[in-house]
Amino acid sequence: MLNMKPFILFFISCLATSIFAQQVPDYGMTKDQIELLNLDCLHQRGFTGKGVSIAHFDDGYDGFDQLKAFEYARVNNYLKGQYDFHNDSALKYEGNGSHGTNTISIVHGYLPGEYIGMAYDADILLARTEYVPTETHKEEESWKYAVDWALEKKADIITSSLQYNTFDPGEGDYEYKDLDGNTSVVARAADYAAQKGILVVTIQGNFGTSDWYYLATPGDADSVITVGAVGIDGKKAGFSSFGPSADGQVKPDVMAVGFQTTIIEPSGNIRKGNGTSFAAPAIAGMVACLKQAHPNRSNMEIITAVRQSADRYTEPAVKEGYGYGIPDACKADDILSQMDETFGKNKVWIGRDEFSYKIKKKRIRLKRNSETKGKIAIYNTLEQEIANYKWPARKLKIKKLPKGNYSFRILNENGKVLAVENFLKQ
Repeated sequence: MLNMKPFILFFISCLATSIFAQQVPDYGMTKDQIELLNLDCLHQRGFTGKGVSIAHFDDGYDGFDQLKAFEYARVNNYLKGQYDFHNDSALKYEGNGSHGTNTISIVHGYLPGEYIGMAYDADILLARTEYVPTETHKEEESWKYAVDWALEKKADIITSSLQYNTFDPGEGDYEYKDLDGNTSVVARAADYAAQKGILVVTIQGNFGTSDWYYLATPGDADSVITVGAVGIDGKKAGFSSFGPSADGQVKPDVMAVGFQTTIIEPSGNIRKGNGTSFAAPAIAGMVACLKQAHPNRSNMEIITAVRQSADRYTEPAVKEGYGYGIPDACKADDILSQMDETFGKNKVWIGRDEFSYKIKKKRIRLKRNSETKGKIAIYNTLEQEIANYKWPARKLKIKKLPKGNYSFRILNENGKVLAVENFLKQ
């Protein structure tokens, strides 16, 4: 007798997908900025940030308690905490500033047919760390204290659209040599948050057309994802700062719409705005959806997948200011699905187009599936090459590698990347 169970399950799966696709809201004016990241694809797969907590560090969030755009978040009790670190008090939703309102609208706004945010079902933590009238190192200290608060509140993601390099007279400025990921207060705080498991998203900076055209801190932190700005045409915005960081990191990591971004004002008006400030929350929303889809994947694993999904990953455009380029949400989802499938499966052959491999404690064994010659290189999560071999290679020695996540790339004789594979050293 024909086994109908597989056909029934397939039908149910297709039906569920079809039903959900009808439930995805009309994006309205945010359609282009969502589609540039292929995030509509991830929404259609059912991932809208549900159950993932995003902490926002900014100035004020004026109007959050009244705006119709955030009514959906309020009704669903998505706000899980708020604090004003400048005044050391509860946060007020008036008189503190509009920048934070603009940035959170990109993630959490919900007006079907008019305006839909990137991760409209995500939980929300609001921290005021910025005092607009001045620029002092006290604001960096507030940012650092907010990290501890976010950890206490069990945030999955921190997104901050604040940049620091020059300060008020007498405060002391940062120079380019200080943007090494280890000098500024906020860079160290960002990496501390990352070490504790939070995925940190921050901005590249808006100095691309000035004498100081470099990135700003904390975008130089090595364990965060730093975001530059493009328009909906995918072209870099002139104001988006250039990398690399002082210690040679590819920065920005990725790009999102930050030129003529559709944002919401405390008045409720919807308008266009410019700045890498508006690109970072777009990526924060994207990674929230990815975290919902892959709750067991770590912050660095998700960052790896986002980088690898980007359109310039194999040939980063650092001098041009694109970094790894524009990421693809569903491609990142597929990369993370491969991690879900293969991580921890030692002593089992895993087949790919160019090769097959099997992981043991001391080595990775390889079999090639083509006659390609070239090079194979191992990279850590910071995208640093730590070993290389002639390809075809039969073994990759990993005994001395610390436990953690790595990838290897196979390149042909002309240096073209033929394949990238992520693996876990246990």
